[in-house]
Amino acid sequence: MIKKLTWLFLALTICCHVAQAQNKKAAKYNNKIIKLQHKVTPDVVSFFRTFEKGSAEDLKMKQAKLIKDFDAAIAKVNAMPDFEGDGELKKAALDWFKLYESSFKKEYDHIIVLVANRDRSKEDHAKLDQMTNELVAREEIVDAQFEAAQTSFVKRHKLEMVEHPLK
Repeated sequence: MIKKLTWLFLALTICCHVAQAQNKKAAKYNNKIIKLQHKVTPDVVSFFRTFEKGSAEDLKMKQAKLIKDFDAAIAKVNAMPDFEGDGELKKAALDWFKLYESSFKKEYDHIIVLVANRDRSKEDHAKLDQMTNELVAREEIVDAQFEAAQTSFVKRHKLEMVEHPLK
């Protein structure tokens, strides 16, 4: 379950930077959003890795940091104007950040309790699996929407996308 979440998050957040762009302003706009995503991703991965052996306190500390980081990213994207009247990428980025921020504020409170209990019952295992499967399904949708918005933005502004894996 944890591996599934971690791999999904890593696979879908290896976002593309724009390189060799004819429209440097559009490339800069895209890259600013991607840099915000890349800033939060290592902490998300660390959070998921803590599931295996971390305590509830460890998870709560990481959760609090992530909520703060996602709130800051949302504020930064909200402060950005649409790019020359084109707001699709900004909206998709906000949806992406808000989904993750919301899940860390709500669902992960319950997930942390279940994960921290190393002697989970069958019912708790089933509940944990159900919750994570529902989260993964929602994340896949918003990740795909962001990817589609970024691809459309790149095409509209005649940019070239180059994949840069997370560091």
